Amino acid sequence: MDQKIDQEVIVIGAGTIGCAITYYLAKNGVKVRLIERNTVGSGNSSLAASLLTKIRSKTAIIPLVEETYRAVDDLNQDLEEELDIQKVGSLHLAASPESINSLDTMLGIADDFEIPHSEIGESDLKEMLPWLKADEIQKASFMPEDAFLDAYVLANAFAKAAKKHGASIQQYTKVEALIKRDGEVVGVKTKDGDLFCNVVVDAAGAWANLLSIQAGVHLPMAPVRSNYWITAPNPELFSPDQPIVILPDASAYTRPEFGSLLFGLRESNSVHFDPRNLPEDLGGYVFGDPEDQWNILIDKGERFQKFFPEFQDVAIQHYVAGVSTYTPDGMFVLGGMPEVKGFLAATGCSGAGVAVSGGMGRIICELILGVDTFTDIEQFRIDRFGKVDALSHEFRQRCADARSNKKSG
Repeated sequence: MDQKIDQEVIVIGAGTIGCAITYYLAKNGVKVRLIERNTVGSGNSSLAASLLTKIRSKTAIIPLVEETYRAVDDLNQDLEEELDIQKVGSLHLAASPESINSLDTMLGIADDFEIPHSEIGESDLKEMLPWLKADEIQKASFMPEDAFLDAYVLANAFAKAAKKHGASIQQYTKVEALIKRDGEVVGVKTKDGDLFCNVVVDAAGAWANLLSIQAGVHLPMAPVRSNYWITAPNPELFSPDQPIVILPDASAYTRPEFGSLLFGLRESNSVHFDPRNLPEDLGGYVFGDPEDQWNILIDKGERFQKFFPEFQDVAIQHYVAGVSTYTPDGMFVLGGMPEVKGFLAATGCSGAGVAVSGGMGRIICELILGVDTFTDIEQFRIDRFGKVDALSHEFRQRCADARSNKKSG
């Protein structure tokens, strides 16, 4: 019996990446349906720190970030309203010979990609960052074009613009299973019935493997905990237009947050999760031991305090934990597998999902349209690690180690 094709493409997961994919497809005239079991941007996207830093040690990532900036400009025109992107720039700080060498390498990459930067002296550092002990910094570089943008806002902007271009967006609908026939994915099962299509795109984030494995594909990534804290407001130390700070010597980053300071500290032994044990709704979910937030502050806070003397006395107002999808090499998972037709995946964002959402959306769209991708995606191949058991503790630990060992973007 012939099946009725409901959509050319079904995208599963309405985070920033899934919404971006839907936007690019709809804008290019593809009939597409976005399915989300909760609401747009309500998953891990709502917990992201949302840094849009352009310079990356892994150069294959940079074109994807640049595409996200182009997408934001396009969304402003499409929606006839300005997204609240905070163009505060970023400061990359080095306080050891190792980090100076790394920063010099990054600045060479910036020159290759024509990303503007300038060296910042101690007096300017003190003015830009009143909380920073500037004399601890041996080298500083400012990237004026960098920004941050709330991931929830970005996801909803992509979704709104996609709908304007003809996409269907179906919220409160759980995809219960993929429909597979003769080695080809042909649709999805939902509580409201079966939906058939030409291509299914798995952009389900931390839960993506629960779907892809049904198609015989183990995506080489795992959910790994990410953490950040937000201080109480302190206008003398934290102005709303302070730049983003990347501080590898303290395994830390910061950005302004309405007169407070948002800061992230990378834990020494990142916690990973079996996606089968994650709830469908992350609201109120505790990611690991509730005491871990204090243990991380004790473990990493001493190094951070070297650069932020008031750190021990500043009031902490919020702690936010979420999950990023990490791969063993810190690169993304994009594309399909030759032996499984009708299925593509977009995940493994390794802490950069918001920054690369536009790039991922464009790449998946180009793969579906059958045109050359705007940038080389060889490093993002699903099968680059060979055969893996993505749900095994051993493999998930490899992914967690990639986060623990990460020094910069």
